[in-house]
Amino acid sequence: MVIKIRESVEDLLAASQIYQFLSTCLLEPNKEALEMLNNKDYMSEVKSCISISGNNVMLEAFELLQKGLEGNDVENLEWGYRATFGGATVAMDCPPFEMYYSGSQIWQQTQDLADISGIYKAYGIEMEEDSTTSRWDHVAVELEFLHFLTYKLAYAIENHSEEEQESCVSGKKKFLYAHIGRWIKAFSMSVVKKTPEEFYRQAATLASLFIHIEMVKLSVDAEEIDEYMGNEPDYLQRLEGKSASACDSCMDEEKYD
Repeated sequence: MVIKIRESVEDLLAASQIYQFLSTCLLEPNKEALEMLNNKDYMSEVKSCISISGNNVMLEAFELLQKGLEGNDVENLEWGYRATFGGATVAMDCPPFEMYYSGSQIWQQTQDLADISGIYKAYGIEMEEDSTTSRWDHVAVELEFLHFLTYKLAYAIENHSEEEQESCVSGKKKFLYAHIGRWIKAFSMSVVKKTPEEFYRQAATLASLFIHIEMVKLSVDAEEIDEYMGNEPDYLQRLEGKSASACDSCMDEEKYD
């Protein structure tokens, strides 16, 4: 099967950089990331990429994000991040993990996580088992994966590798359809409602806008979650003995560390 690619290498490289920028914005902040976001040359380059692969609404949100960075330091952004997404425990009204949007059934969460892991591994990406800062289903990790896949597609086009092009396009469409395209809108709405930081409000808005632009380009029609309802994953409900769907015998049989 031959997949027709409508985007140029320039378009794809611009999109790739936008994905990486959004990933940086939505990871827990650190000094190095803030220095990059305050670099005028870098932000000018990101703005240029948005002009190529985004739209005017994205440009407006980007300018508001820049204003949200003015005078901000790492400590304040860290506070805003934890106030929005949680610290030692995940904020149940605004989680940054896909698993919380998948539904309350543990089989669905397990299936989704296994699928994400399988997709990453198919493209040679392995997550560190002892990582405490990120997980397969973290919004920033999913955005970083799309950065990688989009860049890989641009490289395949430049090197006339049709098989690699087909692999990248099909993988990207699947990931948008089955994963981030389903929950990015609900995630963004949750952030906008909760966060005390304009920076995170606009970063989440930009992520949702861009994912939808990408889905239109690739004719991906995902079954979206319109709004996050604050459901705990089923295994958390079971730990607290709150799951209406878990019978006593099931609770007795299951072991949790």
